[in-house]
Amino acid sequence: MLIDGKKIADAVLEEIKHQITGYKKPPKLVAVLVGNDPELKSFLELKGKVAKRIGIEYEIEEFTEKISNTELRAKIVALAKQSPVTGIIIELPLPAHLNTQYILNAVPMEKDPDVLSQKAQGAFFVGRSSVLAPSAEAVKMICDEYRVEVRGRQCVVFGYGLLVGKQVAHWLLSQGATVSVINEHSPNPVSYARHADIIVSGVGKAGLVTADMVKEGATVIDFGWDTTGGAATGDVDYANVSAKAGLITPIPGGVGPLVVAAVLKNMLILLQNSKS
Repeated sequence: MLIDGKKIADAVLEEIKHQITGYKKPPKLVAVLVGNDPELKSFLELKGKVAKRIGIEYEIEEFTEKISNTELRAKIVALAKQSPVTGIIIELPLPAHLNTQYILNAVPMEKDPDVLSQKAQGAFFVGRSSVLAPSAEAVKMICDEYRVEVRGRQCVVFGYGLLVGKQVAHWLLSQGATVSVINEHSPNPVSYARHADIIVSGVGKAGLVTADMVKEGATVIDFGWDTTGGAATGDVDYANVSAKAGLITPIPGGVGPLVVAAVLKNMLILLQNSKS
């Protein structure tokens, strides 16, 4: 069965829109873009369309690729101090000369819907965060919608990156799953994956997850994004894996809408918490 990420996301967004209608001032999300990568900018513009559609103010702050760590951090700190700004997201990856975590730490925890500053990550990983990291929230949305049992299940996560692997592996473990994380040093990934009830991949390498890695009826969630061949593809060999999987996300239209909805949901929760 195809996982309809857009349908799930639309329901979440409708609820956010309903809550926002009661606000005197709309929430405002600011996205930070460093450099002029057109693909990164298109991602941010897409997020902006979704945000504006449900009544959230949105703007992109663009900075030159040559900006220094000190200057960029100061700019973000200044943005965060503006009272109309209720959330800040920083589009990754940043240029190689910048210290990514140092820059992410400039976002106050209460305005960090991406859950990427060290304080926000720390709260998430020790179970004291009021919000889930977006990729983890996206997986939770799928499991809730399709009644996928996590507790006691065998799960495999491909990749251990900041945006997907770390978040998702931690959430699955917190829900009582047995989790194996596959990286480039893992011997014989097939031996792990073919026994998994749930497979999540977020590497960005087309064709990484093949049909021989997937058991019949498994749930396969693909966060991968690869455009080297021209068309956008995920990590999963969709044509062949979809014949075996019980549930599978498409690319596009799978997890993408869910992650955007999760970020906006997080911002609203953080805003409500700051007022209480």
